[in-house]
Amino acid sequence: MTIIRPFLAAFALTIFALSVFTFVGLSPSSAHEVRPGFLKIDEISPGTYAVSWKQPVRSGAQNIAGLGLRPVFPASCEKSTDSKMRLLPGVLVETFTLICAEGLRGQAIGIEGLQKTITDVFVQLHEADDNLLHIRMTPEQPLQIFTGGVGLSNYLLLGIEHLVFGYDHILFVIGLVMLVSGLRRLVLVITGFTLAHSVTLGLSVLDVIYLPAAPVEAVIALSIVFVATELLRPEESRARLTQRHPQIIALAFGLLHGFGFAGVLSDIGLPRETGFFALALFNIGLEIGQLCVVGLCLGISYMARQAALTPLYSARAQTGIIMAMGGLASYWMVARTAQIIGF
Repeated sequence: MTIIRPFLAAFALTIFALSVFTFVGLSPSSAHEVRPGFLKIDEISPGTYAVSWKQPVRSGAQNIAGLGLRPVFPASCEKSTDSKMRLLPGVLVETFTLICAEGLRGQAIGIEGLQKTITDVFVQLHEADDNLLHIRMTPEQPLQIFTGGVGLSNYLLLGIEHLVFGYDHILFVIGLVMLVSGLRRLVLVITGFTLAHSVTLGLSVLDVIYLPAAPVEAVIALSIVFVATELLRPEESRARLTQRHPQIIALAFGLLHGFGFAGVLSDIGLPRETGFFALALFNIGLEIGQLCVVGLCLGISYMARQAALTPLYSARAQTGIIMAMGGLASYWMVARTAQIIGF
């Protein structure tokens, strides 16, 4: 018995709701995930800091205000008037000098407007004595105090969130589950996807290989369209490779998804002395999020079978869900491609 039928039946409404939410509420690149902000603070002399503030902007936005986020420093700090702003693809960068008579260690800083978003902000303080401190701000905790420590666990949480809020990644994983029958083949497919994106994630973050984010995100959307197209074809007429060796498809597209995963780490960087561990924790976080998605699908599938929701098992319902998934991915692909060529 294949896994796809109970999976589709149980998860039909969930996929549809996710698709509608993403299509209506988020821009094409936001479907990938909401990238975190990054506040980098380097102490160039006692009490004087060079600050670089990166905040995400919505895809295609020409508004220099970005998401409207603003760092808030202690009252004893004074921001210089030589502030400079640059609008780069997907991110607004502001650089300025900050003078704090009492320093920043032990002081509270915040991000104004963060509580109105679903993104996080990583803050890195590099002190003059070479101490490196990290804190992670969330919509629930937009104000925190620099006390010390690198905070490597933040990278684990970031990996989980990156997968869970990466709707295009989720849809691709769901498509892979639909594509295979039997637990053994499912394990092989998910393992192939995991190994592939882990390789390109590491190579990209370590600057061994680089691909621009915009075309990568367009091809990620294309990968969902491909899987949806294969699912709509009768099993006996599917491409020989897809039918007999779906793990190879997962491996190939997993390489591309790895570049997408790397985007968030490229924005915030890795701690210099513990970069390898931070990268490993981020990747583990991705796998935890991925396993949660697969486990949730199978769990809901089991409950649906127990409830005998037979109408949801019809071929018409399955086809409708696959078409909705493919249609949404087609929209992302066209929109992202249009942004690349300047439309």
